[in-house]
Amino acid sequence: MFSSKFRICTAFGIPVYLDMSLIILLILFVMDFRSFSFGLSCAIVLALSITLHELGHALTARAFGFQTRDITLSLLGGCASLISMPRKASQEFLTAVAGPLVSFIIAGAGWAAAKYLPIENEWLWNILAYTFWMNLVLGGFNLLPGFPMDGGRIFRSIARIFTSRPKATYAAMIVGRVFAILLALRGLHSIFTGGGWGFVSLLIAWMIWKEGWREYVQSVQEEQWGSPWEYSARVSPPPYADDDEEEVEIRRKR
Repeated sequence: MFSSKFRICTAFGIPVYLDMSLIILLILFVMDFRSFSFGLSCAIVLALSITLHELGHALTARAFGFQTRDITLSLLGGCASLISMPRKASQEFLTAVAGPLVSFIIAGAGWAAAKYLPIENEWLWNILAYTFWMNLVLGGFNLLPGFPMDGGRIFRSIARIFTSRPKATYAAMIVGRVFAILLALRGLHSIFTGGGWGFVSLLIAWMIWKEGWREYVQSVQEEQWGSPWEYSARVSPPPYADDDEEEVEIRRKR
């Protein structure tokens, strides 16, 4: 059977998959830069940056004893699928913030290389400048409170200091849905004014709306059933799941 994604490598023992929707992203890059070679190079830089961002999440979670099933790169960004999420608020906070931190480190490295290295090749300098700006945007965007994006998880981890996990998740979901509405409005404005990336904003907004509710249902069921359960969760914007949108997968630990 044809699969919508294929495995491209293994990093630190974690399989990394490329979703076919990334082809759309490549086309957008080529249209933006009007150069196939430069657009392709920027798309590769973005894919590598997203992979490192997700590895930041995955390796931080591993340090707390939580394993990652795989990482998937798609039109909507990256998804580190954790077999189970860190349970302590401090662990969730550090796991969530690790991804944007990696992006900011890459941005700093790109800026320093473009500024201080004696680079005479304009094409290479532009790639380094792009690496700086893209990772700055990637890190900053993921810090916005669109639960279950990184910023939403950071919000929930802080809210858990004052209330239970289900209530903190509900608050993060509501804030995330407000953000999703604003993002969708921005996407619609971009579409009607000729912007090429508006539909991506709409897809991300829908992902935030849908996945936030899914995680709230999970948190309520975990609270009712207790700790002897494991579950799948998302760290960053994932591609759409293949299963029923209303189904929540929760499995007993072996």
